[in-house]
Amino acid sequence: MKKVVVNDINIFIDLFRVELLDKLFALPWEVYTTDFVLLAIQREKQPALLQRLKLYIKEGKLHVPLLEPEEIIDMLRQAGMLSNISFTDCSGRYYAKKNNFSLLTEDRRLQSLSVKDSMDVHGIVYVLGSIKEAGFITSKEAASILMQLKNSNPRLAKEAFE
Repeated sequence: MKKVVVNDINIFIDLFRVELLDKLFALPWEVYTTDFVLLAIQREKQPALLQRLKLYIKEGKLHVPLLEPEEIIDMLRQAGMLSNISFTDCSGRYYAKKNNFSLLTEDRRLQSLSVKDSMDVHGIVYVLGSIKEAGFITSKEAASILMQLKNSNPRLAKEAFE
């Protein structure tokens, strides 16, 4: 059975930055995100990333389900209980939890809350490990990429390497 994952914004940005986004979609995973993540990427002025993600949507490699109004209301209720978690991150967590999918995020608070709810949650180290295991990169390349991400991303440096 295919692994089903829901991506948040930072995993997409990090993989795009190190030119491994194509490898995520080459894994034997079914990849989802929310329309709120796509809107956030647009707001953050990441047109090249947004264009690439739209191509994956068109190719059927990235799924972006539209939440029903009742689901958005339920998500907002849950978001109110999740202090200091962005609305965008809440949308991915909500969809993953509702469907019992894995959540891919680098947000430490979101990871912690998701683990407390017995969700399957992983970060960039897991994704890179999966890309390496699939034979797309070597162990040496994976280590180099992790260092590159650590040096270019202060958030990642503080969270993923603790």
